[in-house]
Amino acid sequence: MKDLLVIDIFVLAKKGAWKAMSRIIDEAYFKYSVYSAMESGIQVKCPKCQGLGVIVADDDNVHFKCTSCGHQKSNDRTIYRYDVNNKCMNCGRYYRVDIEDKAKQHFSALNVLCPYCGTKMQGEVHKTAESFSYTAEIEHGRDLISD
Repeated sequence: MKDLLVIDIFVLAKKGAWKAMSRIIDEAYFKYSVYSAMESGIQVKCPKCQGLGVIVADDDNVHFKCTSCGHQKSNDRTIYRYDVNNKCMNCGRYYRVDIEDKAKQHFSALNVLCPYCGTKMQGEVHKTAESFSYTAEIEHGRDLISD
């Protein structure tokens, strides 16, 4: 009986009927991306108890919660750019200097050098939210964050 079933499947495959039944259906493009994982939850190890923790993101924040000990943490997922915009009093040109040092980013004003003439001037530190996108996550069949 078993051999008869295998022969029937072979005959169906030879006639082309089997191909219609085993057609491959593609999965959604972003099914395995970081964006979809952040919406459904990424399972990680808790830093306190080494138990199971879940990271979930909403529009503004990323939330971590441990299922074992209950440890919770939330972070703002917006990326900010800190810079000083000014007009140089010596050469008269407008300039923008990015503040990369995290220790200096919390000040309201800083002394920076004009990138054109080198004059040191005081300017207000501007905090600007930068946009982020998930459309370019997959390049050459690989997820950029997991590499």
